[in-house]
Amino acid sequence: MTELWQMSGMALPRAIASQEVSAVEALDAIVARVEAVNPKVAIVTLVAERAREEARAVDARIAAGATVGPLYGVPVSIKDLIETKGIRTTFGSLLRQDFVPEQDAVLVERLRAADCPIFAKTNTPDHGGKFATDNQVFGATNNPWDLSRSPGGSSGGAAAQVAAGMGPLAVGNDGGGSIRVPASMCGVYGLKPQFGRIPSWPRHNGWYILNHEGPITRTVRDAAALLDIMAGPDERDWFSLPEQTGSYLEACDGEIKGMRVAWSPTPGYGRVDPAVLERCQAAVRTFEELGCIVEEASPQISNPDQIFLGMIVPRLLVQFEQEFPAGFAEKLDPVLQSFLPLGEQMTTRDVFAAIYGDYAVHDLLVAFFQQYELFLTPTLATPPYASGIFGPSEVAGEAVSSPLEPFFTYPFNLTGQPAASVPVGFTDSGLPVGLQIVGRRFAEKAVLRASACFEAARPWADRWPAL
Repeated sequence: MTELWQMSGMALPRAIASQEVSAVEALDAIVARVEAVNPKVAIVTLVAERAREEARAVDARIAAGATVGPLYGVPVSIKDLIETKGIRTTFGSLLRQDFVPEQDAVLVERLRAADCPIFAKTNTPDHGGKFATDNQVFGATNNPWDLSRSPGGSSGGAAAQVAAGMGPLAVGNDGGGSIRVPASMCGVYGLKPQFGRIPSWPRHNGWYILNHEGPITRTVRDAAALLDIMAGPDERDWFSLPEQTGSYLEACDGEIKGMRVAWSPTPGYGRVDPAVLERCQAAVRTFEELGCIVEEASPQISNPDQIFLGMIVPRLLVQFEQEFPAGFAEKLDPVLQSFLPLGEQMTTRDVFAAIYGDYAVHDLLVAFFQQYELFLTPTLATPPYASGIFGPSEVAGEAVSSPLEPFFTYPFNLTGQPAASVPVGFTDSGLPVGLQIVGRRFAEKAVLRASACFEAARPWADRWPAL
């Protein structure tokens, strides 16, 4: 028998609407699960009583005959980089450890309006600055499948929460892979929508140019339903996109037969662990079985790590200098501290070289996606790595050339196009592996449909870690 905490985001509203369970009972089951298994501070702030008041209001509207939306009454967590009115939001930083926002982020406003109780904040590294989830405020989040391993970052708290059954819905953000990497490492679904699809406000300027808000969920349709709620323009974010016609949830229906798909073990740089490659190749065969026309082809992206750092590091430096008093550096995470001298050394020429490099990556992928509708590649080069490190120092027995080399996600932050990570299995030692699905610009619906078809063929949501 399925426990309440095991139900998907789409299943819970049906049970609530039929009054099989109440929204309060659903919330209480999730809170009890949090109290039982919260693996090393995946959830850092629990606001159960406030969420319970919101759930009671949902139950009252149900009793009065209210029309129920797809996620009506389903509790959702918010990453601790995203502002929540009246709820502590630390950014994983000593510099903001007592910050309580006076306004909600746009996406939080929309979730509240859709009657999704906000019940928790999830852990993040200091200002989202690395592919691990630990900080000096709350400590480390570990991977529910192996507590000696990292959940990835920077939305590692959100992915660990969903993987451990502490609620089916989480919202994170992704400036270089921060939704997709944790989703891969924790065996759940993560979607980075098109840049600007979900407005990002209040704006925090360091990551703003590459940041994408998005869902981390147990199922593809849960993510699509969340996107339906959160997407749409807002004047406060000048990058926000116009409304798209049609529903993202409805886009999950249908087939992908005839879709032209490229597959490559890498995007053009790095190597891949044999266990990851084997699971991803098996997943690619499933796409062939679903009727896709799959070719092995790569856009041959040269490692754009210097472009990425040139786009981000100077912005972070200026943000910190403007927002915090002198001496702020000593309170930052060591990874962010290492960025500061790099930012100080960069010239205007360096910054514009990075911008021009970004244009080149964009043009390369525009040409590539004229031939293909989707691009498949491992989300990252290795299975989940040890807790307490930035990322793998070697892949397939060879040292990496840069810390970013094992991550195949961040080129698609430079271009802004939609990308997801789907679970494709486990290594022999029980560690999750993810496949990245990248779409054309503005083509979230194609990514979601492909993800949903793959999930139907190779379901993953009924497997749980032994906590």
